[in-house]
Amino acid sequence: MAATEAYLEKHGVTKMLDAIVNELVSEKPADPISFLINGLLKEAGKRGQEPALLQRLVELKKTLLSEQAEASKTLDEKAKLSAEVDKLAYRIKHLCKALDTAEANGGGGGGGAAAPSVGQVPVGHTAFSWAGGVQVGGGGGGGAGGGAGGGAA
Repeated sequence: MAATEAYLEKHGVTKMLDAIVNELVSEKPADPISFLINGLLKEAGKRGQEPALLQRLVELKKTLLSEQAEASKTLDEKAKLSAEVDKLAYRIKHLCKALDTAEANGGGGGGGAAAPSVGQVPVGHTAFSWAGGVQVGGGGGGGAGGGAGGGAA
């Protein structure tokens, strides 16, 4: 028993617990366990000690902040992709409308890409960009195999 008493005296445990319990009885809080835990944490702070609980909370805070930053980046990326999907849906809608108009005017059977007329091109696009990079009008140049080159005789 002497070793136990020496240990408690060396670390001031009995005096510390007496003070915390006396404060508990004096204040009579609704949650006595939390009060005792907070009293122990305060005492550890006075002694310059950082309990394992606080160390774990600091680690958790770092992890949460890191995951929050990653989630924020993911939400930004999702917003950008959603805007791109909206633009593509808009473009598909108008390309289908242009295709229906071209087919209705009898221009759908030639096997080539029917480009919309200039009047059907939405604001912000040129006829070239709206046709998906297909040359609109009579400006035909070389195609996939139409480069200059010497042929064999």
